[in-house]
Amino acid sequence: MKFGKAAWTCLLALMLVIPVTVRAQTPAPAPMAEVIPEAEIRQAIDKYVDRFKAMDLDLFMESYSKQAVENREFPYSDIREAYDRIFKDTNQFLFYLNILGIKSFTNSAFVSGYCEITQTTKPKNEMKLYKGNVQWELVREDGVLRILRLNHGKLLVQEKFWKNL
Repeated sequence: MKFGKAAWTCLLALMLVIPVTVRAQTPAPAPMAEVIPEAEIRQAIDKYVDRFKAMDLDLFMESYSKQAVENREFPYSDIREAYDRIFKDTNQFLFYLNILGIKSFTNSAFVSGYCEITQTTKPKNEMKLYKGNVQWELVREDGVLRILRLNHGKLLVQEKFWKNL
């Protein structure tokens, strides 16, 4: 069967109107891993502060990873020992925290802030005020955000003695 001039012209016009596209077979892009939501990060820090004020050592230490390091120096066992002494010597804590920044990643987060802690000690009812910057590096372990690194300076500002009222 012969194609006539008209048939070839129609075929050519059809090819120009409906272009033939050739697509390379590329895999679909991998879904982007989601970062930890800011609300979850804030909740982890709030839980840390609440547990600190409650002075329940076991519950408080659940906020820490077993690989935690505080002030670039103290491992988990030293952290636990230090807070055990602090809690045993304290009647009450007041803890004010202002979070200044949060950087969220897929399995970790960095939080920086400013805190003021007032400690009322036993048995003299002495008040100590601590102020300064603080930074947390949180990591997700078994689905829970825990402190991997906590850095703060020597925060003691002043001590006051309060007479028993």
